[in-house]
Amino acid sequence: MSRKLGIGVIGSTSIVARAAVIPAIEGSGACRLAATASLSDSEATYSDYESLLDDPAVDAVYVPLPNSLHREWAERAAAAGKHVLCEKPLAPTANDALAMRDACEAAGVVLMEAYMTHFHPRDRHLRELVRDGAVGDVLFGFAAFTGVLDRPDDHRWRPEMGGGALLDVGIYCLTPLIAAAGVDPGDPGAVRDVTGEAHRAPLGVDASFSGWLDFGEGRCGSFQCSFEAPERQVLEIVGTQAALSVDRAFTPGEDDVEIRITRQDGSTGTITSRGADPYRLMVDHFCEVVEGTAELERSAADSIGLQRIVDRLAWAAEPAAT
Repeated sequence: MSRKLGIGVIGSTSIVARAAVIPAIEGSGACRLAATASLSDSEATYSDYESLLDDPAVDAVYVPLPNSLHREWAERAAAAGKHVLCEKPLAPTANDALAMRDACEAAGVVLMEAYMTHFHPRDRHLRELVRDGAVGDVLFGFAAFTGVLDRPDDHRWRPEMGGGALLDVGIYCLTPLIAAAGVDPGDPGAVRDVTGEAHRAPLGVDASFSGWLDFGEGRCGSFQCSFEAPERQVLEIVGTQAALSVDRAFTPGEDDVEIRITRQDGSTGTITSRGADPYRLMVDHFCEVVEGTAELERSAADSIGLQRIVDRLAWAAEPAAT
């Protein structure tokens, strides 16, 4: 491309946009912040989203809107010929995610889920260790991402906006468990069975969610996610030869470099990886894919497959009809 990729942000008052993704765009050598749109921020470039999509300086959009709005604005962006980096989860349901994929494919634009943990060097290193047999045959995985969401007006408390802990922090827990199991999330048979239990908030969303996944051949994964429990970020992968674990597993940064190992003989140690800003790496990868110099590391099919598993877990936690 003759100029840096111009990225517009739809919903620029989003916390993750302001704190992480906009700084990553501004710090990237591969793209530039071309415009912002907000319905409430007078300092944004545009006071409506449609005007941003009409801006010829915008080549791609980042969508950090509430989950219920992801499909609408991804489809509108695709219709306007803009590539789409959409905040995770890609959509509230697998059917919505599939429609987004189809719209972007029809328009010839890139669709990428903004799941940044995947790009952190320690996360890559952990996946490589498991894949290369450092734990032996994988048996179990456990993930927990909990913390207190103390803003009562936050859209994540509202069911009509795609709220709930499973759709928000649960995504972080499920992705590494699926990767460790070595299954294709796009394969309908990759997860044989699931169970789920939810503790509901007054409006009906899951304030806390716990689940279990059967990957077959004696492999399983369990997780806990919550908007009401104390802050915890834990990931542990256990195999026949060793167990690997990390803290601050899902929002790692420059200082998060250690992977703990416990071997079958009881000895322990630390494997040192590298730290980095995963948002910056995610944005850079998105730009490379748009420019045609890289293939998506996590395809839309992967995101849709993950969402199908989330749908199954949500259904499993629904109260039985009386």
